[in-house]
Amino acid sequence: MHYITLDLEWNQAYAQKALAVQRQLSCRLRGEVIQIGAVKLDKNMNVCGSYQIIVKPKYFKKLHRHVSELTGITQQQMDMGTPLDEAAERFRSWCGKDYAFLTWGPDDIPMLRENLNASGISQDWIGEVYDLQKIFNTRTDGLAKQRSLEYAMDYFGIQQTLPAHDALNDAYFTALVAMHLDVPDAIKSYTSSHGDFLEEEVIGDADAGDDGYVTIEEMLEDDIIKHPLCPTCHAPLTEKGDTLHSKGQKYTFYFTCQQDGDMLITLRLHRNFNDTWRAKRIVRPADEASLKSYKEGLIKHESFKKKSTKKRRTRFQKSKKETVTAG
Repeated sequence: MHYITLDLEWNQAYAQKALAVQRQLSCRLRGEVIQIGAVKLDKNMNVCGSYQIIVKPKYFKKLHRHVSELTGITQQQMDMGTPLDEAAERFRSWCGKDYAFLTWGPDDIPMLRENLNASGISQDWIGEVYDLQKIFNTRTDGLAKQRSLEYAMDYFGIQQTLPAHDALNDAYFTALVAMHLDVPDAIKSYTSSHGDFLEEEVIGDADAGDDGYVTIEEMLEDDIIKHPLCPTCHAPLTEKGDTLHSKGQKYTFYFTCQQDGDMLITLRLHRNFNDTWRAKRIVRPADEASLKSYKEGLIKHESFKKKSTKKRRTRFQKSKKETVTAG
């Protein structure tokens, strides 16, 4: 088993160009990967290899000024880079067979997946991914904060001897931080590749090639929402409370599993590129604090409904009375 710390640099497109490309592809492509950097660690967390490659973009061919200033990559270097299909195949071969990715934060893997999807390249080799930022928080103060890699380096007294925002350098610094954490043990308590979540996925992502939901009602009637399975034992879950619809197209469902206990399932809805709907679906254990928040939300929602109904009834009665008087 190897652990691979991965870092990417990507080119940002100017707004009009990004919109035109996404229309052409009918999928999401927020940026194009222009550098892959990775460091391989053995089971004892010792460095045993590294990988770095400059990638030539296919769609966003003009290097964004901000990206150039941040990374030090030039337009000439990018133009002479390796096409993504070849770079990805080389990287896949270098990774080997038995490995897990360690990233700092949640951004790199989704960006890599977007790029692979836009170019029709297989993603089945990506496998297990663990967010080292979350492991760092768990192993230090336990707070769910977004700490920078530099913060973690300072915490462990690691000197920044190489320029930041270079994919290989950042992957190396991530590896140094990983050495100070008991990653194999942390992964045992890492409930899934989603940190504190039992399950996390995006459903109906037409931007990534899936079928989107034409209406919200269609989504809410899908079996994965209406008749979900326990992510741990895969038994059918039983609904235990009403659906909480919050502002911003967020839905919360309260289910229970006979074996694994109470769970809350949340949906955060977003529009796809083709105006269909997708949602991030998260399943998490229902602890005392989250259940309290859910129940308070139901009470507020019910109170709001009653007030709205009363106001509508009052307006209707006034309107009816005015009509009769006028007659």
